[in-house]
Amino acid sequence: MHYVAQVKSQALEATVLRNIARNRLKAGQVEAAERAVRRSLLLTVQDRDAGARSQLLAVAAQAAAQRGNTAQAADLIERSFAGVDPTTTGVVWREAHATAYAVFSKLGRDDLALEHLAALKRLDDEATKLAITTSTALMAARFDYANQELRIANLKADELRRSVAFGQARARIERTIFLGVGGATAIVIALLAASLFAIRRSRNEVRAANDDLGRSNDALGKALAAKTEFLATTSHEIRTPLNGILGMTQVMLADDALHGPTRERVSVVHGAGLTMRALVDDILDVAKMETGNLSIEQAPFDLRATIREASRMWEAQAAAKGLTFAVDLDDCPTRIQGDAARVRQVVFNLLANALKFTATGGISLAARATTDGRAVTIAVADTGIGIAADKQGAIFESFRQADAGTTRQYGGTGLGLSICRNLARAMGGEVTVTSRPGEGATFTVTLPLVAVAPEAIRAADPDATDATGSALLVVDRNPIGRSLWKSLLGPHTDRLIFVSTATDAVAALGDGRIDRVLIDDATIMADPLSDAALDTLAGAATTAGAAMVLLWPADRTMPDVPMMRIVRKPVAGPALIAALFGTGHDEPSDRTLVSGMA
Repeated sequence: MHYVAQVKSQALEATVLRNIARNRLKAGQVEAAERAVRRSLLLTVQDRDAGARSQLLAVAAQAAAQRGNTAQAADLIERSFAGVDPTTTGVVWREAHATAYAVFSKLGRDDLALEHLAALKRLDDEATKLAITTSTALMAARFDYANQELRIANLKADELRRSVAFGQARARIERTIFLGVGGATAIVIALLAASLFAIRRSRNEVRAANDDLGRSNDALGKALAAKTEFLATTSHEIRTPLNGILGMTQVMLADDALHGPTRERVSVVHGAGLTMRALVDDILDVAKMETGNLSIEQAPFDLRATIREASRMWEAQAAAKGLTFAVDLDDCPTRIQGDAARVRQVVFNLLANALKFTATGGISLAARATTDGRAVTIAVADTGIGIAADKQGAIFESFRQADAGTTRQYGGTGLGLSICRNLARAMGGEVTVTSRPGEGATFTVTLPLVAVAPEAIRAADPDATDATGSALLVVDRNPIGRSLWKSLLGPHTDRLIFVSTATDAVAALGDGRIDRVLIDDATIMADPLSDAALDTLAGAATTAGAAMVLLWPADRTMPDVPMMRIVRKPVAGPALIAALFGTGHDEPSDRTLVSGMA
């Protein structure tokens, strides 16, 4: 009962208690049997335990009969068979039928006793029939045993033959697999060896190619550096005599005594010199861009005046070609921070490009701030030949034009647009183009807009006076430059004094009677102690009460020297005269003058 309780099944516990009760009755222990029956009945109170409960009632009836209580036994046995057909009961009801027969016989209820006796006989007959059938089957099985043994022996023999055949087939398959795997392994090893050899050879070839490529790159880099240095050096060397030529032709053209064919010839020479100088400047700019030496100045300037100045020369040339030339600067910012010289150069190149490729129609120049106020756009539009969409990227490359026919027909080196884009990007902007063949083109420059206060724009010196009775000291070591200064500045001063070094200039200032000093950067840069020499000269000029003007290249950072006016070069003759003498020549012409060493 301990193990039955662990299972926790009431039905199983009731069955075990019923069997215990039957065994107690067979042993004559009626009270113990009744206790087991009562416990079992408590476990079979549910409807699904009706069959087990009927069996327990039959056991209880048997216990009552053994105790001699026939009436109680009859009541219990009737309750046990309530709803049960005695003609269909199974062998489990045999003891119940026997108890019912004995009880009803004692009570004289022969009809019920006979009914249960018939049920007992039926169950005995069924048991006998089952025993006969089982015996017959057992005898048949015994007779068939010999045949089964023979069949088993035959099956074992067949199984043995199949096992032998299977073993042989398995051995053949294993041998085939082994040979196949061995062959495949050998092939893989051979392929790996061949691949390793090929990879090693390819690696060696790649290394050799990389070495050759590295040497070629080194040689190419040296060649490019040599080319760039050659271009820069050559450009500088060419600009020195060229500036002298342009200066002298400018002086000659300014002389009213020059008439007729001579003036025309000098004009041709001057125009050719301007063209050549523009080409030299472009080549020098390209060299600086390639070496990364291009410098961008950040200083306050008047954008509107700068753009208008750059457009004046091209306005006259457009009129000479019969083209309209429209300039819209109404919405252009005036005072901004940036590099005025580079902005002027970009606008100058774009207008030159538009004029070159426009035969009829006109050219327009417009500048305005963007709606967000963070940038300024400068647009140059023309009605020229236009540019195909697939060529619009190539025109911004150095020494490239749309096609060879364009180069033959219109000339040019193909540097202008490349310089424009590089300069715009160096200033934090961009140059874009929209165009269709035959409909002209529009080049748009977008630059960052940094506005400045009006007082930040450097004004002309208000204290400048006329040169009457004055002396001008020119510090320039170039003989050609001295001739130029003499022709240009001589008419505006009583005395013109030339010195070659900053030391000589300090000595000349010490003698007194000098009102103005003009210094060329080439002379200062030739001094190993240029910064100290410039400071010393500035101090001497301040002591002597002389106004100082320093000519300084636009592509170099301005020196920080107090009490000195710095004029960017190249600079036009009238503009330089205005800077020196304050004679009101505040609008530079296209006749540009560059002093000394460029």
